[in-house]
Amino acid sequence: MAVQRFTIRLTQLRCILESDPGPSEPYLWVTYFALGPQVPQFQTGPLAVSTPSYDAFRTEFADNVSAGTVVGIPPFIASASFDMDLDAAGPKLLGCVAILLEEDETRQSDMVFGRIAYAKEMEKQLNDLMRKRIQTGDSGPLTESEKNAIKAAVTAKVEDAVGSHQSVWDLFRDQDDPLGFTYKIVPETDGDTIHAQTFDFPEITTTKRKVFETVVTDRYVLSGEITIAAVPGGTLDLCAGPRAALEAKKQEISSLQHRVGSLQQMLQHATPQQKSGIVQEIGATNALIDQAEAALPGLEAALAACINRFHHDDLHPSEPTVVSPGG
Repeated sequence: MAVQRFTIRLTQLRCILESDPGPSEPYLWVTYFALGPQVPQFQTGPLAVSTPSYDAFRTEFADNVSAGTVVGIPPFIASASFDMDLDAAGPKLLGCVAILLEEDETRQSDMVFGRIAYAKEMEKQLNDLMRKRIQTGDSGPLTESEKNAIKAAVTAKVEDAVGSHQSVWDLFRDQDDPLGFTYKIVPETDGDTIHAQTFDFPEITTTKRKVFETVVTDRYVLSGEITIAAVPGGTLDLCAGPRAALEAKKQEISSLQHRVGSLQQMLQHATPQQKSGIVQEIGATNALIDQAEAALPGLEAALAACINRFHHDDLHPSEPTVVSPGG
């Protein structure tokens, strides 16, 4: 079997029940992952992981959502593709994790810090789990303890990232709420294979404890599909992973720099009470820029090493390296 392109796509989010006093404003953070891609990826572990990075993750989702509403998934987070040959040696899987949140009054800039922390910790947790599974030869379904450990670790990192950029006055805001966590992994059973399909994720439910009972307050169902197609154009970029990672880091730096510019404009018109918080946020954003810029040399080196690996030493790292799928 030749290399093929496997795409996971989210198609819709259905609201079954919502508990806000008025219509809800749900939004998603999504992470896609795969085990066994032929295309070399810039990876921190056995999985190729893709978390769409886009600061408008709240504004692009529909508002006024109530029971019965079907919400479309914004294109910027709706899909990810991985190139694999299912006949190649080793295990293969595709997966997606989705975190559903409710937009309230948390500042957008604070939630961006939360989303960055989410992306980093989710990648770490997924790779740590996969390393453990590979070492033990365990291909069974995720256990409740494994799911709870991932949720707890990611939640702690997000809350710390958001909270560290807030002042005491933010305690009076109605903060964004996490509504739930869901995931899909294919194949679902050992011995099965990855095939085109449509599916629903496990239902996302939010519960509230009362004195004598636990009450379900929110219910959502996320739907998706897997499609399989030939690699476009009959060629594939063997260094697509590290090339995309380098470009994503540059875009992240540009976005952070734009945020600093916006904060500096806000500072010019801020009240004395607001200025200290804005200055603190500028400092924190500049620290993120320094951290992102420090990662650039490693990403550039990874791309150059990938190109050299395929004996295209005559190419500059910024140029595409393509071969036929069978090459």
